[in-house]
Amino acid sequence: MAGTIFGLPLSQRVDLNGNPSVGWLLYIYQANTSTPVNSYQDQALTVLNTWPIIADSFGMMGQFWLADGSYRVRGTNANGSVIYFDQPSVLALGASSGQAPSGGVDPNAIYQTGDIKLLETSSTPAGWVRNNGRTIGSASSGASERANSDCQNLFTWLWNFLSNTACPVSGGRGASANADWLANKTIGVPDHRGLALVGADSMGNSAANRFTGVPFTSGDKDTPGSVCGEPIHVTIAAEMPSHSHTGSGNTGGTSNDHTHSQIASTSTGSYSAGGSSGPLGAGSQTGGQSADHTHAFSFTTNAAGSGQGHNNVQLCGIVYSFRKL
Repeated sequence: MAGTIFGLPLSQRVDLNGNPSVGWLLYIYQANTSTPVNSYQDQALTVLNTWPIIADSFGMMGQFWLADGSYRVRGTNANGSVIYFDQPSVLALGASSGQAPSGGVDPNAIYQTGDIKLLETSSTPAGWVRNNGRTIGSASSGASERANSDCQNLFTWLWNFLSNTACPVSGGRGASANADWLANKTIGVPDHRGLALVGADSMGNSAANRFTGVPFTSGDKDTPGSVCGEPIHVTIAAEMPSHSHTGSGNTGGTSNDHTHSQIASTSTGSYSAGGSSGPLGAGSQTGGQSADHTHAFSFTTNAAGSGQGHNNVQLCGIVYSFRKL
């Protein structure tokens, strides 16, 4: 038969008021580590339990089975705010006859630290925090999203895999994630508020070049945690299609229906202007119709449009984004 941890299966926990600790959590790791391991509902080690294992509505922990070996076991209340125990190395009692390997986690069956899931609920599941830009840290850190010892694994994951721009550490990053944790610093959880998540431009392949011209608020097209795009955009002249404006106007009359004053420079001779002629005399003469000619003039067109920005947001469904501790 498979092994189990003495005293934990079918045991009941009570809260600080003596009432059953409904939904308390049992975390099982490789001995002396923070690496989760599988537990099973059957002695053949074929049907996986959830991780962590969750007690029932009476505060009773269900039966579970493990492969041979020693394990770290940690129990907390349902929201992780109270730690009942944290034993670094406990031997699983009973010989294992199952085929599952000792230790290790099947990534296809169990969420791991740093994983993301989207839910159509605002209620935070046990063992997760919201991707809302707030902070996590130790119980003494004063973190705004979650301040608890169970945040250490995610604190380390964010510190190692995301930049200080995406996940800022209070007071700046020190020598290591562990050093900052022990110093009770906080680290920001990525901020997914109002964002649609999209793939990086290369993702280990050659660049797809699908971000040409896209503005980045932070980071760049290949750095996880970067932010790009804009919800509202005001079109500028350079973005308008090539086009022309037409119009018409006049100078106060038709081109053949007006007169021109003639100034004589001599008292002899004659003039001819646009069909009229006569003797020149000193002073001004008024001719008849002028010959065909042109006049320069300008005109303006009335403005159209409002100058308001247009909506760039695609059709979306609203969810909450959570990250595994």
